[in-house]
Amino acid sequence: MQQEPAEILNLFKKSEELVDMLRKGKAFTEELMGENERLRYRVVQLEAEKLNPPELLMTEVERLRIENGQMAQKLEFLDGKFQQVEAENKDFAKRYVEVEEQNESLANLYVASHRLHSTLDSSEVAECIKEILLNMIGSEDFGLFVIDDETGDLVRSGYEGEIAGGPEKARIALGEGPEGIVALAGEPSFNEASGEGPYACVPLKIKERIVGVIAIYTLLSHKKGLSELDHKLLELLAGHAASALISSKLYSMADRKLKTIEGFMSLLRVTGGGND
Repeated sequence: MQQEPAEILNLFKKSEELVDMLRKGKAFTEELMGENERLRYRVVQLEAEKLNPPELLMTEVERLRIENGQMAQKLEFLDGKFQQVEAENKDFAKRYVEVEEQNESLANLYVASHRLHSTLDSSEVAECIKEILLNMIGSEDFGLFVIDDETGDLVRSGYEGEIAGGPEKARIALGEGPEGIVALAGEPSFNEASGEGPYACVPLKIKERIVGVIAIYTLLSHKKGLSELDHKLLELLAGHAASALISSKLYSMADRKLKTIEGFMSLLRVTGGGND
């Protein structure tokens, strides 16, 4: 059958439209393939940059690494300085407390020494020495011994505690026992390390004259031992105590002589009046 011209023309138009559609499809496909290739190249490029950063990025990373190292060094230096200053502050605070304690102890010793020299009564002097040993030194068991001028022995003048109050401590021969040895040598003895014998034996002397001995046998429970300050306080106390004991002794002798003279003069007056 022969087709009419209108139908042929219609078929021709449809064929052209199909060809045009195929052409556009081919162009779009090529465009997609090009874009896909570009994206694949960019992915490969980014992967390479990830493994090998660009020179600018490497330079920035290196700069930051150097700055970080410098900051770490500065922090370490500042931390060391802070610890040094903190240690110095602690040492300063410790020294301040020690100085305060020393000043307080010296002030108390000044008051106590003033009291020692304010009386000429030997029993009051002994009581004052006992109070100083108890309150300032922290002694619990201790003895005060004075030298008997007639025998040369140490005679117990005051004490506190069972050890110092024992019968064997009532009189000690010169050169015997720790107390007698210190009285003979005239030098203080501290025996805290061994735990045997008195903690301290300190001679009471004026210049080279030995007046007596202070012996400390035990300390109060809160004290673990005698400090360097305690040693100095004991030596200072020894000098003041010796002076106070000598003064009271001289006063007592003078008082006895005066009373003897007064009694003798009174006897002479009575005797003389009877004769008249």
